[in-house]
Amino acid sequence: MNIMRLLRGVPSLIGETFVSLLRQNESTLAASGRRWLYGGSCHIDTQVVITNPRGFVAAPSTAIYHGCYVLNQHGYLRMGSNSHLGASCFVNVCYGNVTIGEGVAVGPGTKIFAYSNHYRHGCRVTDEKLTEDVVIGDNVFIGANCVVLPGTHIGDNVIIAAGSIAKGNLTPDCIYGGAPCKIIRRGWFTTCIPSIR
Repeated sequence: MNIMRLLRGVPSLIGETFVSLLRQNESTLAASGRRWLYGGSCHIDTQVVITNPRGFVAAPSTAIYHGCYVLNQHGYLRMGSNSHLGASCFVNVCYGNVTIGEGVAVGPGTKIFAYSNHYRHGCRVTDEKLTEDVVIGDNVFIGANCVVLPGTHIGDNVIIAAGSIAKGNLTPDCIYGGAPCKIIRRGWFTTCIPSIR
């Protein structure tokens, strides 16, 4: 009985060992294997974990750098072209959706939550969950070690200073900073860089 159970687990063990080797190896062949594993044409660096490849869609020229963890058993992460997640980012989209636009740079160590524990009067916080989609527009720069909370909508052409906490609707074409983040400057993109438009 125990031998049969052990033999049934062998294919799973072999598959997990193969995936683990792909995640750790820095070779070109392993990088191609990671793209195949996660079903995209984007660059997937070493030590990246995406718990549900079917819930991950990335346009060409996107990148997920070393040590990122995408927790998406039932949710979806979508990344637009020329966007990246810096090293050691964490995306909790266990439920819900996180949509990242085109030309988005997310700094190292940033955490994005579409799913989180929550609170309600008279209830234990471990029993309360909050699921609200996160939408990040185009041409957005989120600095290192930021936190993007559930339900946040970040407009186009937004900069968020390192270490900030983003929640709610962030107006396009502004620079934000702080915890919680507030507008530091308006019109940075349209006023200062007219030649790009």
